[in-house]
Order: sequence, then structure tokens, then C-alpha cells
Amino acid sequence: MTALKQHNSKSLNHRLFAVTLFAKAVLGVLQLAMAAAIFAGAVDRLPALTQWYFRTELAEDPNDFLATRAFSLVGVIPTSDLNFYTTYFLAHGGLHIAIVAALLYGAAWAHRAAVYVLWAFVIYQLFE
Repeated sequence: MTALKQHNSKSLNHRLFAVTLFAKAVLGVLQLAMAAAIFAGAVDRLPALTQWYFRTELAEDPNDFLATRAFSLVGVIPTSDLNFYTTYFLAHGGLHIAIVAALLYGAAWAHRAAVYVLWAFVIYQLFE
């Protein structure tokens, strides 16, 4: 492999790493926002928000696929384990942000920790 091809390959790998790192940070922020929304009681307001959002579509077509699907999904949201979901999203989002920060800081242990955290969540979700 020539030096130019090797440099381009490393550059592409670095850009891909940066994009995935950015996506992981965005996911972490969204998960923290989800935890905050659940804690603030957004689950109780979700049916009314869904009704408001799809009101014009339902006026045109009461059997609209997307609207009826959204209403069916809102109807199956569990409301009994909200503390669990809040804690789960808070922990998951916090870990995402912490790993991203450590990777951006250049901590040598961060790559290994990111893999261990990923495996821990995968194993946990397999048992659930």
C-alpha cells in the first residue's frame, strides 16, 4: 500500500470515528432529555399531545395509518415503571456522555471502557 493510500485510509477512519462519536454524544443527550421528560411527567401528557399533533390528519382521514399507529403506541406505554425508565435513560445517557468526553480528552482507558460498557448493556438487555 502506498503512503498516500495509507494516509487517506487513516483520514477516512478518523472521520468515521468522529462522526460516530458525535452520534454517540447526540444519543446521550437525547437519552438524558428523555429521562428529564419522563421525570417531568411527559408520559401523562403524551395522549393529549398525540391528539393535538394528528388532529388535522384525523379530520381528513379518521383511519390514517400513521395517526392510528401513533395512538396505538401511546396506549401501550407502561406507566408503572417510570422510575426504572428514568433511571435507565439517565444512566445510559450519562455513560454515553462520559465515554464521549473521555474519548475526546484522549484518555487511554476510554476505548476499553467504551467496549466494556457496551457489552454490559448488551448482556443486560439480553436478560431483560
